[in-house]
Amino acid sequence: MARQTLEQRNAKQRERQQRLRDRHRAERRPDRDDVARTMLFWAITGYLREDRSDRIDQLADAVTALLVDQGFDERAAYEVFDDLVNRYARDDRPFRSKAHLRG
Repeated sequence: MARQTLEQRNAKQRERQQRLRDRHRAERRPDRDDVARTMLFWAITGYLREDRSDRIDQLADAVTALLVDQGFDERAAYEVFDDLVNRYARDDRPFRSKAHLRG
């Protein structure tokens, strides 16, 4: 049996991934990004309600350190984190609506 080309393998992988995404959508199953985004929102808004800026700073330091370890720019990581905190402080529903989950 002849080996598949890279293009054939990639096409099959795309098909498998699409089937998986379709199944998860039908099951209304959150992915890891949905969980991570929701957990970060929960932590930040909880600290804001409790007026615990020290805890937000600790979280920013921890998240930024992990991002820097992955190769991201430290200053940019802090800017993005601070932007999220500001957004979460202004908006109690900062996530895009997922119309496919309704109904």
